Amino acid sequence: MPYRALVSTELAKLFNVLSHPMRICIIEELSKEDLSVGSLKELFGATHAAVSQQLAVLRNCHLISERRE
Repeated sequence: MPYRALVSTELAKLFNVLSHPMRICIIEELSKEDLSVGSLKELFGATHAAVSQQLAVLRNCHLISERRE
């Protein structure tokens, strides 16, 4: 695949990941401080499953990393 096509494909994937409002909010909040799923859940008024699903998408694209304590 030519370089330009590869870059376009990767950018399209990134923009798709960033197209969800909750994912943008999660990135914004995590840029300020490390938060647990429970804290994010309360902050957004979402279910644990919904927050976990959005975090998984962000992790799969290497936009965030996981830390367990």
